[in-house]
Amino acid sequence: MLTLLVAAGALTAVVAGIAGAWSPCGFSMVDTIGTALGDARPKAMIVATGAFVVGALAGGVVTFGGLALLGGLLGHGAAGLRDALAGALALAAALADWRGWKIAPQIRRQVPERWRWIMPLPLACALYGLLLGLGFTTFVLSFAVWALAGISFAAGSAVFGVVIGAAFGVGRALPVVWIAPRVGTERGDLALERLALEPRLWLGLRRLGAIGLGACAAALAGSSALAVGTDFATDPSGYGASLAWQRVGGSGWLYARSETRHLPGRFPALGGGNLAYVSGAKIVVVRPFPATSPTIVPGPMQSSVDALAVSAHWLIVRDQSAAGIANLFAVSLRHPARRRYIVGSATPGSIGRPTIEASTVAWSYSTARSSGIYEENLSSGARTVLRLATANVQYANPSLDEGRLLYEQTNRCAQELILASPPGVSAKHNRVLLTLPSTVLRDPGYQPGYIQDYNSASLCANRPTGPGGAITLGPTALSGSTAYLSESPVANVAHTTIVTIRLG
Repeated sequence: MLTLLVAAGALTAVVAGIAGAWSPCGFSMVDTIGTALGDARPKAMIVATGAFVVGALAGGVVTFGGLALLGGLLGHGAAGLRDALAGALALAAALADWRGWKIAPQIRRQVPERWRWIMPLPLACALYGLLLGLGFTTFVLSFAVWALAGISFAAGSAVFGVVIGAAFGVGRALPVVWIAPRVGTERGDLALERLALEPRLWLGLRRLGAIGLGACAAALAGSSALAVGTDFATDPSGYGASLAWQRVGGSGWLYARSETRHLPGRFPALGGGNLAYVSGAKIVVVRPFPATSPTIVPGPMQSSVDALAVSAHWLIVRDQSAAGIANLFAVSLRHPARRRYIVGSATPGSIGRPTIEASTVAWSYSTARSSGIYEENLSSGARTVLRLATANVQYANPSLDEGRLLYEQTNRCAQELILASPPGVSAKHNRVLLTLPSTVLRDPGYQPGYIQDYNSASLCANRPTGPGGAITLGPTALSGSTAYLSESPVANVAHTTIVTIRLG
């Protein structure tokens, strides 16, 4: 949904920027660049025009990128509510622009005229462009500007904000770049005359922006519907814009093409265009877009399947016997009768939920002595240790996508969701997407009422001693510019929720 939102938002931002040319500041910019130097110094005019464009782009990026960054910093817990409110704002702004209502609230401020007399023209034009690109420092000529600000905040993605800001800056600069160098020519004067005498063009641009806002609202509605559908759910699995998950105490669900539908099975997984789920004593693998005849894989006879991962040519299965013996094995979708053993454990919970991309499968494996994330190439048989700790750290819930690794790292102080750098990129570029306090009860190291001189308790910068955090991080998924994460309340695991984190 973020891709659709970016496209619709960027086009709307360009149109909203162009509509700003009908402001007093728009005419002032044309006059400043087009008549201040005339034909005497055409090179200086080119430099001034370029400086104005740079300023407009910078202003747009600062405003909309800053709002998106702020939205991302405020957290992801209310992402569904923010999307719903932003969608409602987009629809209201679309209606107002379509009807041509008077802009309110309006900012009745113009760029300082004296700048062009006391500064070199390129510097003045750069500052003028910056003010116009900021959007809210001068007259606002469409409700789309207000709506895009709200959408940027709701998106919480720096990439989204930068794209919207740059698009708005381009729209702000286009009329000036087109008309100003031509002032004094027949074509330039005609364009300026139409700009001044044809307010219907302004209304037409506002209506075009209203259509774009409608598309933004549709994308946001899909996002908020997905957020509502993933309450009381776990085990997310993503592919493209689609997401599958397991309802707590129920069956699997699939969100695709803006629709949410119930699946006739459990533990669904997406990957490589395939959808896999457990149905009774068998595993069903189907390509749902468009639907094809399913591949049926017989389930293990003496154990139960409790996790799947799938790619274009491989199915990864985790099963567990009544005695707690867990196994991870691969099934070739070209030859479903053939199975390939990967790893096993006699301790329940030691093998984490698997993830696969193409022919590379990854999983976590934890014992009393160590915790790690391992990767195996099913084509070559080569196995790699991606993460390993022998004390005080647990690695869990890996997800693979586009050569990236998403995983969780937990110690006595914190739980962290980390997006690792692709192979060949320095680990210093790893990103911590989320940090929560650990759920471990921490002793203060002394008995109240007694001397504390020999207190040996370890300290945590992010949490005090006493009861731990109220949320436990769970299974993850990674798809394009979106990460999905299960969060379970310690007090009631049945209320587990899948949250969405947009990657800026």
